[in-house]
Amino acid sequence: MTTVVGLSARYANFLIHPLPPGPGVCQVCRGPSGVGYPTCWQCGEAGKILGTGVADAVVPVSLALKGEQYANELWRYKNTVGPQQQHFRMGLAAVLWRFLAAHEACIADHCAVPGFDVVTIVPSTSGRTTHPLRTMAADIIGPTRERHRDLLTPASGASALGRTASPARYTSSALWGENVLLIDDTWTTGHHAQSAATALRAAGAGSVAVVVLGRHLNTSYGETATHVQQARLRRFSWGSCALKPWDHAQA
Repeated sequence: MTTVVGLSARYANFLIHPLPPGPGVCQVCRGPSGVGYPTCWQCGEAGKILGTGVADAVVPVSLALKGEQYANELWRYKNTVGPQQQHFRMGLAAVLWRFLAAHEACIADHCAVPGFDVVTIVPSTSGRTTHPLRTMAADIIGPTRERHRDLLTPASGASALGRTASPARYTSSALWGENVLLIDDTWTTGHHAQSAATALRAAGAGSVAVVVLGRHLNTSYGETATHVQQARLRRFSWGSCALKPWDHAQA
């Protein structure tokens, strides 16, 4: 019988822990930041535009490097068809299931809340009618399916915004102080996810935390290769997360 541990086991061969925040590492998304800056340029811009609407925590499961296996699977689970599509969707669902089972409590603790009442996803603004991430969160993943709600809707002009952060990108169904775990598959600039977090707060959410399967990086850009080289020094462990980079969970 196939299990979550069995389906996710092969990913430990190529998942890469994000670096802890500090000099040269963005304290929000864990990507590279300029010397002397607490965040990368993109996270800094999102903060300027969205203010207090940004998420209380951003937790990447792994780095996803352009041209490498994990980034490739994060593209294929949405863009291939047939048995291959199902293979990647089930594998990534197992990764997210295993990570949340081990570390959702870490995220809640970091946000100073007892837990997350609602789980939702960052919807597509490209016209995709059924997002596979929604199927994973609502129907497949044990720790999320009973709490999943379709909260966010792209605004009519969302696609014209490109990747720019905007409080007008999404609207959300009403919330009454519920804490929300917001899930996205890939973080490049983070402006979609942070815009979604802002819409949730405007609708009445309490704490909002983002869990993202892959923090996308291109090693040919700037100092990214050095950043990734440092990240690769630590072997991946299911018992560690971006908030507590030491082994702390049975997984």
